[in-house]
Amino acid sequence: MAQTIALVVETGKDGRAMVVAEKGQGCGSCGAVSQCHGGRAARTEKMPAFNPVGAAVGDRVTLTVESGALLSRMAVLYLVPVFGMMTGAFMGALMSGGVDAAGSGQSVIFGLAGFILGFVFSVAVSRIWSTARPITPIITRIINARSVSASSRPSAGCGYGGN
Repeated sequence: MAQTIALVVETGKDGRAMVVAEKGQGCGSCGAVSQCHGGRAARTEKMPAFNPVGAAVGDRVTLTVESGALLSRMAVLYLVPVFGMMTGAFMGALMSGGVDAAGSGQSVIFGLAGFILGFVFSVAVSRIWSTARPITPIITRIINARSVSASSRPSAGCGYGGN
């Protein structure tokens, strides 16, 4: 399960809370940090979360997202274009005289077209899933309860707020 630390900024009566999640625990450690969303200047993100533990405003909490939900969406986003590319390349090779044909340009063109079609399809499915069934994190643990004041700020790292 994917986990991160967040600060509760608003609670609702429907069992949800608005949290500000801290980015950076998993981001920034790979070589592609400048290319992906982890390289953005913003270090926090405000989002809704389920609140079964009853966290209050100002509490520092652990957010958890089920790995299965993330993996299924990543599989569609990554594997469908690859499958489209391989299918297109195979169809191009068959149209140019068989799989044994050497240096088939049709295979490359059909492979590229299959990749593009697969990518467009996977982005469309991903957007439909995001609106129909958004992934909402769950607050699984209260790290420390805080009193809300003008000077309260999240503590750095260790989870101890000095209360």
